[in-house]
Amino acid sequence: MGSQRATLGDAAARGASVTLAGQLYRTVLQFVSIFVLARLLSPDDFGLIAMVAAVIGISELFRDFGLSSAAIQAAHVSKDERTNLFWVNTALGTACAAIVALAAPLVGLIYSRDEVPAIVVVMAIGFVLSGMVTQYRADLTRRMRFLGLSVTEAVAPTVGFGVGILLALQGFGYWALVVQQLSSSLVLLVLSVAIARWIPGWPKRRTSIRRFMRFGAALFVTQLISYGTKNVDNIAIGVVWGAGPLGFYDRAYQLLMAPLNQINAPMTRVALPVLSRVHEQKERFASYLLKAQIVGGYATATLFALASGMAPAIVDVLFGPKWAPMAPIFAVLAIGGVLRATAQISYWMFLATANTGAQLRMFLVVRPIMIAIILAGLPWGAFGVAVGSTVAYALHWIVSLIWASRVTDVPARPLIANILRILLTVSVPCGVIAFLISLLGWTSLATVLAAVLASMVYLVLIALISRRARADLMTVVSFIRRALGRASR
Repeated sequence: MGSQRATLGDAAARGASVTLAGQLYRTVLQFVSIFVLARLLSPDDFGLIAMVAAVIGISELFRDFGLSSAAIQAAHVSKDERTNLFWVNTALGTACAAIVALAAPLVGLIYSRDEVPAIVVVMAIGFVLSGMVTQYRADLTRRMRFLGLSVTEAVAPTVGFGVGILLALQGFGYWALVVQQLSSSLVLLVLSVAIARWIPGWPKRRTSIRRFMRFGAALFVTQLISYGTKNVDNIAIGVVWGAGPLGFYDRAYQLLMAPLNQINAPMTRVALPVLSRVHEQKERFASYLLKAQIVGGYATATLFALASGMAPAIVDVLFGPKWAPMAPIFAVLAIGGVLRATAQISYWMFLATANTGAQLRMFLVVRPIMIAIILAGLPWGAFGVAVGSTVAYALHWIVSLIWASRVTDVPARPLIANILRILLTVSVPCGVIAFLISLLGWTSLATVLAAVLASMVYLVLIALISRRARADLMTVVSFIRRALGRASR
């Protein structure tokens, strides 16, 4: 048992090291892409794409149907099951593309913009590509081939970014953003097929995938509700306030989600297969969750608190003066980002224990309330919606953790106490330090550098003063050492 525990722990750590290294590159690339394209294109260009993505993005859920997570979570997937899953996802992606293309005129009417229908038709091609790549990504994740996954996810957006920059420089406007997405999806598919070294055969009628469909169906409905919560803000702002205000909100939201996605996605990829294998060992399962909170919380929660405190300086440095109206929007969203990052633990608890039905019931109760809270801020424009979003995700954080605790028999109190301790002793003080430095009236770049440096000094001091903080840092250091393959075997 001890040897198995070490093997799983080291595999998770090494997988995390490779994955996080790739995600670090992608995070940097995404940040560069965000502020470079923001200087080449207008808020209206980004607003148009956000309008379309908010409406047609729901098709991404249909083409996946929860089958990627179902394949990852399953204890065994045969070759014929994998083949049938591939064809189901491909068929779903193709059907979504056709339906979206047919609905293009209706989407144009919703937003009253003549440019929208053509954008919808072209972007629909992406659903075919993403449907085909779904099971390739799931298979690589199941086999913990994190290096291959990281390579594909680094190369594909790099190519897309290059294409987007070239088209933006040539004056193609919002089309640069459309082609950027499609080219990235195409490269991702080609590389995933090459690395997986697997070509699906014809569908196998005698092979049932019913167990995957049951798991996926519950997860799909859950994701559908979650999608509505995440995109109701974009749709509402686009319809009521137009492309310009939505452009400011969308860039602020993307600036928030870039690091969040680049941290949570690889952590989920590494954590889910490991947690799925140990979830019946309750003490071990709970221990893994607490350690994941420490490793992830020190990075994500502190990062967002710091960003919120110096939001105007960050926006000025990355985007330039014309994007100044997005600074207060980003500051509020970043506060919500602190809680969104920590809510990932409950998501892992539901999936690792195959409790997607319980997660769905929780979403049916909580998500409609969240949508109402978000929309309550609409009369005050993008900033009011941002405030509503932050309040809504605060509600979601606590309810989801308590609900997941009850269905998985993992005590919620240690998890809540663990993350609150990190927030109150590390994250919030760093955010306050950044805010106070921003009041000194220095240049934006000087403010950012000083805030980061002061936060690092604070972290050193708190580690010297607090025994618990030192223990947390030892956990993080131990994780990094194991990730680099230096842990004792």
